[in-house]
Amino acid sequence: MGFQDDWMMRQIEMMTQFVANVVFGKKESEITYEVIGENGDSTKLSPLDELHLTLCRMIREGNICDAEDMLYDNMEYSNEYIKLSSDFYMRLNKLSDKELEAGNFSRDEIYEDYIDMMSRLGVPVDVFGNADKADYFVRKEEE
Repeated sequence: MGFQDDWMMRQIEMMTQFVANVVFGKKESEITYEVIGENGDSTKLSPLDELHLTLCRMIREGNICDAEDMLYDNMEYSNEYIKLSSDFYMRLNKLSDKELEAGNFSRDEIYEDYIDMMSRLGVPVDVFGNADKADYFVRKEEE
């Protein structure tokens, strides 16, 4: 894994930490979606619980693009969906470059798509902007 991938992984982690701090008031490094069942009844899964379990299965099977499509297709504007989406992108971020490549996905896509999803959900996480990200790599390569 190269410098750019390490940098990108850290950026994704920092964005999820930002969401945890600002949206949920937690000082955690990442957000984890917890399956708790509908109205606290662990024997009856909520639609989001079922979606989460399906997304996790799809990631394990390497169907990353289809899983992300499903995430977007089922979007709802709620704090629980922010948790679900953040958990999804953190799971992708933890995959190796080889696993991402096998799923026809990249670390850059995780970064850009997480920013897009949070923006759609009303959580602006792109505080640096894509131009600054590109400038950072150019400056580092010149040094």
